[in-house]
Amino acid sequence: MKKSTANLHIRLPKKLKREAEKVLSALGLDTSAAIRLFYAQIALSQTLPFSFPALRKASPKTRKIIAETIADENALGPFDNAASALKALYAAT
Repeated sequence: MKKSTANLHIRLPKKLKREAEKVLSALGLDTSAAIRLFYAQIALSQTLPFSFPALRKASPKTRKIIAETIADENALGPFDNAASALKALYAAT
């Protein structure tokens, strides 16, 4: 009995595809095998199989502005509707 399969069609920049295929070839893999491995790892771990770079930490100036804004009881609303929130936003700029 034949296994059921699904097709995957993606667009990549030519240079990225060419560079990745050089690496895959050196590892003894073709593109299809690499994508199957990638999908299998996602299914197994229930997440992407690589980490994302850490977010840039806020500068002391930005942390001060955030702290002052949080401390100001009226700075974040509450607003009755989107229009009043936008009006306050535009007034602050």
